[in-house]
Amino acid sequence: MKDTIKVGIVGCGAHAQIAHIPFFKRNPACTLVALCDSDIRIIDHLCSKYEIPDKYQDFQKILEDERIDAVIISTPNYLHAPMAIAALKYGKHVFCENPMATNLEEAAEMVRVAKSSGKKLAVATSNHLRPDVQTLKTFIKEGELGDIYYIKSGWLIGRREWILSPWRLEKLKSGGGAFLSLGTNLLEIGLYFLKSKKVASIFASIHKREPKAEVEDTAMCIINFTDGTLLTIEVSWSLLFEDDFLYCNVFGKKGAALLNPLKIQKELHDELYNVTPTLEHTNIYRESYELQVKSFLDFLTKNQTPPITCEDGLLIAKISKAFYESAQQQKLVRI
Repeated sequence: MKDTIKVGIVGCGAHAQIAHIPFFKRNPACTLVALCDSDIRIIDHLCSKYEIPDKYQDFQKILEDERIDAVIISTPNYLHAPMAIAALKYGKHVFCENPMATNLEEAAEMVRVAKSSGKKLAVATSNHLRPDVQTLKTFIKEGELGDIYYIKSGWLIGRREWILSPWRLEKLKSGGGAFLSLGTNLLEIGLYFLKSKKVASIFASIHKREPKAEVEDTAMCIINFTDGTLLTIEVSWSLLFEDDFLYCNVFGKKGAALLNPLKIQKELHDELYNVTPTLEHTNIYRESYELQVKSFLDFLTKNQTPPITCEDGLLIAKISKAFYESAQQQKLVRI
């Protein structure tokens, strides 16, 4: 048996540099042996900084590296599925960023290939593992807020002046618009809080500020559950405003909670009390990235169920498909 899992990371942009490279490098259960990116300057710098022995510009080369047990896919959305499928077929375990694919068919193919190859496939989990999210999940699971009937969430990215990045204009490069890139992260958290409930339907709307854009820059939706619970999501990356807004507000029959920052209020004896616990964490994101790496490695070595399973990823893909169908047809779509 190998002493550690040998890992290669594909895609070395900002997110990989923040969430993956430092944490896979420092985890003793794995060895980060290679980076792959089309920009040689980036991988030269990162391999030198983190003392990573090998670098590849050609994805095929990292697939052919027989030392590598697992591949981390941190590339643009449209590359997630083809790269993950190729890596699985080459006998690598795969950890893939959310969304796992740009459409339901690709997501289903990823799961099929994982099962047929006998290799493990996991989807990004950092939002689940944030200490504030975990704390709120505990309150919900233990019934402290009563039955949850409404979750309102949003990720609104402000800009001081209107600049539409060229990659966001092209569906191929963006792999979907604001909902697929931003909204699926909120959907992931909402479904996590409403784990015991079943999705019934969705009504969605989109807006394209730039007429020539193939994808939306602003979107919103209402997701209905079979018991009447509502989940709303609003996202945008084109707001002419200097601040960003990222929020998730949870409302139950006995209390309510807000994220960013965490605040929990509960009704006691007809009075509303602040019951927010003190979180002793200096950086909730850093801790979530550390736990994300650990959960993936535990999945490989100890067969522990990851926070987001392939089935969870497929549900997100299924809802995303229904979202775009609803927006295009301008009507409610049942799921």
